[in-house]
Amino acid sequence: MELYPAIDLYQGKVVRLRGGNFADVTVYSDKPEKIAQEWKKAGAAWIHVVDLEGAKEGKLVHSEALQKIRAAVDCKIQFGGGVRKLGDIAALVKLGVERVVLGTKALDQTFLAEALDRFGSRIAVSLDVQAGKVRLEGWMTESNVLLEEAVKVLESMVVRTIIVTDIATDGMLAGPNFKQLENVLTQTRSRVILSGGVGSLEDIRKAAAIQNASFDGVIVGKALYEKKFTLGEALKIVRK
Repeated sequence: MELYPAIDLYQGKVVRLRGGNFADVTVYSDKPEKIAQEWKKAGAAWIHVVDLEGAKEGKLVHSEALQKIRAAVDCKIQFGGGVRKLGDIAALVKLGVERVVLGTKALDQTFLAEALDRFGSRIAVSLDVQAGKVRLEGWMTESNVLLEEAVKVLESMVVRTIIVTDIATDGMLAGPNFKQLENVLTQTRSRVILSGGVGSLEDIRKAAAIQNASFDGVIVGKALYEKKFTLGEALKIVRK
């Protein structure tokens, strides 16, 4: 199981939202590269970077911050938010991003097929879910696509990595939606990353105990920033 410490970018700062609400923002740092160095020092192999403004505006906004993160650490970077063009993906790969996350644009099957053809396993798809339906454009817009339907399409297109976020639990520190994760794992052979709600080492232990070859790992954000536990403590559990 992999741990993905998160760096969410908004107005050049490292922040967390509660339940995806842009009106409920907590700022943790104005130096994203310093946070990346903290995660690297603690033992992170991957860092999950999200351009929140990019997701909201439909274009890459934080390329400069990403470059600083890339220069500061040699961790693998998983980046999403505002990626709407094949040129965006190419630019991110050129910047040294190992895995590019598509959200809103992933529901465009023609675009997704082209992205997979050109970039293969470097492409991940994020399914951000509220009340069983996928939300788009920085979680602000509801689609009529059910999570199960989206997973079925991604399975048919052989997407290698899927990130499933339960919006209701995100930033709440009350525990992830393990039931939703379990349902997704039964429907796909893709690697599945759990996001949203991790608030304790017990959540990490529960995730680490999952016996399914498709389960890839967990994104951890607010729990680290609020010092509910350290990344080092979480990694010890995972590496046992």
